[in-house]
Amino acid sequence: MLPRVFKQDSDRKQQITTLKIFNDNVTEITEDSEYELTFQSGDHKLALRVTLGSDFPKEKPVLEITPPVFHPWVNEKGFVTSAPGLLNFSPHSDIGRVVQAIIRELQRNPPPLASECGSSNIDAEKISPSFSNYSFSSPTPKNTVNSRHYSSMFPNLEQLSLDELRFLDESEDQQDEFIDELPAIKEQNRFIDELIDSVEGIAEENLSKEKHLIELKEHVNSQMEEVAKLAFENERLYSIYQNLSEKYSPKNIQEELSKAAKEADQESEQITESFLDGAIDVDKFLNLFIRSKTKYQLRKTKEEKLGQQLDRLQKAGF
Repeated sequence: MLPRVFKQDSDRKQQITTLKIFNDNVTEITEDSEYELTFQSGDHKLALRVTLGSDFPKEKPVLEITPPVFHPWVNEKGFVTSAPGLLNFSPHSDIGRVVQAIIRELQRNPPPLASECGSSNIDAEKISPSFSNYSFSSPTPKNTVNSRHYSSMFPNLEQLSLDELRFLDESEDQQDEFIDELPAIKEQNRFIDELIDSVEGIAEENLSKEKHLIELKEHVNSQMEEVAKLAFENERLYSIYQNLSEKYSPKNIQEELSKAAKEADQESEQITESFLDGAIDVDKFLNLFIRSKTKYQLRKTKEEKLGQQLDRLQKAGF
């Protein structure tokens, strides 16, 4: 399994790649954290600055339009706050598509600059489909600044007669239908449909991999059991090796030879005592005594030679 930090860094780089794929004129301001995109919106050249926090893509990106514009998706300080893709942003979203949808909306429906609205500017987030800013006793809006804004946001209003406007103002159903036909709402619905299709596609793909995932899990469990058995066997064999290593070490062999030589010497003394006590005759005594002394001398000689070899090795640094 990949470390969590490594995976988050990989997801971050993939998101940045989608930003560059789906959009033009992407300029890197600060590596892996700040980017700027320039585009034309009506008569104005706008810039969209994208800032990625340390927890991106777990946290939403910060999007800022400069110069600030008068638009429902943008607050009075120029920050994009109400774009559908941004509201629904998650680690599985594509920031490239989110930014692309925002730029397309501002290009299709160029908003006025906030500076053009002067003191009449209001928070674009508070705009509602109500048309109370219009006086139906006359086709002329009460506020010319808001008139320019609503003309850009609701271009279909210009095509309606005074009676149709009154009817629209009095009927909530007609208002809902009118709003559903707005380009921005259509774009939002299209984006949501694409998002739903994308989620369904990912879900289907994940379900199609379920069987293979279960097989891999079973295989891993089987391998883990095999590893556990091998580890146990390795410990058992290592214990045997340690015992044999100690048993047949040169120092231990020397000690065993010394013990065996002493035993052979003691055996020869017992044979001598038995002869002196008259327990055995001369021929048997000589046979047993020579054999015992030969055994003692052989073991003593081997023990001394091995000791000399070990001393030389120790002096040589082994």
